[in-house]
Amino acid sequence: MIYLVGGARPNFMKIAAISRAFEKYEIEYEIIHTGQHYDYNMDKTFFEEFKLKEPLAHLGVGSGPHGKQTGMIMERFETLCFTEKPDMVFTVGDVNSTMAAALVASKLHISIAHQEAGMRSFDKKMPEEINRIVTDHISDYLFPISPQDRRNLYNEGIDQDKIFLVGDPMIDNLLYYTKETEKISISKKYILVEIHRPVNVDTEQNLKEILIALNLLSIHGNIIFSIHPRTKKMIHEFELEHQLIALDHKEPMGYLDFIKCMKCAAVVITDSDGIQQETSILNIPCVSVRDTTNIQYTVKYGTNVLVKADRNKIYAAAIYPLYNEFKKSNFPEQLKQLNDGNASERMAKIISERNK
Repeated sequence: MIYLVGGARPNFMKIAAISRAFEKYEIEYEIIHTGQHYDYNMDKTFFEEFKLKEPLAHLGVGSGPHGKQTGMIMERFETLCFTEKPDMVFTVGDVNSTMAAALVASKLHISIAHQEAGMRSFDKKMPEEINRIVTDHISDYLFPISPQDRRNLYNEGIDQDKIFLVGDPMIDNLLYYTKETEKISISKKYILVEIHRPVNVDTEQNLKEILIALNLLSIHGNIIFSIHPRTKKMIHEFELEHQLIALDHKEPMGYLDFIKCMKCAAVVITDSDGIQQETSILNIPCVSVRDTTNIQYTVKYGTNVLVKADRNKIYAAAIYPLYNEFKKSNFPEQLKQLNDGNASERMAKIISERNK
């Protein structure tokens, strides 16, 4: 029995693809939801859209400081593992749920798999970077999404026999559902926005700079702003609601609605790792409000540019593709093969063959 552990929006996109592959290979699994995201549009709607089976357990930890949240996940997940005794804990991504579940499994001597292994921003101020490093160094199966991520693991001295370059189930899911979604019919040029990282929204100056940039850009096209609950909360706390008047701001979109918008966007502005990948695959210009990225290939070969939370820098980066010919992504052959929509099946095959 494998426990697929998730707790945040990107986790369930990956789990959707992985669960389809597990079912194809007849691998027994259950989904464990830590409850790290608890807003309906960030949570239950993904289970409905992806037709995921109900979680075996919902740990219900909610939000909170990193230490408290991680500790609550560990305490509740440990109790579950003691009782049910899974054969493997399969973690995805880099959120607190990922590291917490891996730590519990390691201390209970349960085999651990980590999807998205080796991803590095080389910025330890980011809590996700700590989560990645810790999880990788205690995992038994490491599944990097790109050759660079595999090299990172090699450079950290991790046993190469544990490392399997497979690609990204996030892309599996994107390609799977892109076939099912038609492009929305909007004649007016628009920019799609999703911003949620603490470094951008928990600091009043950074959040204000981003919102001012969006207002400047709204002169050139409609701004569709899918507002994350954290971002909405901080806009209210900093009394910045007036900055939303000129923007088409919405509650967080479901996955399929967001894909539909993304496919037709002139530009996407985000701080999400997953959206950086998706725009690069779909050849949509992406402006990432980040100092660093842990998905280096999106900058080197893809559509992605990094900018600081500065109104002028965001404006300049987003305005260019609105009025200039856009150079599409230019992935090398190996990356194209890894982004073929079959990463999840490669992982399922490895686990199936190694556990006969």
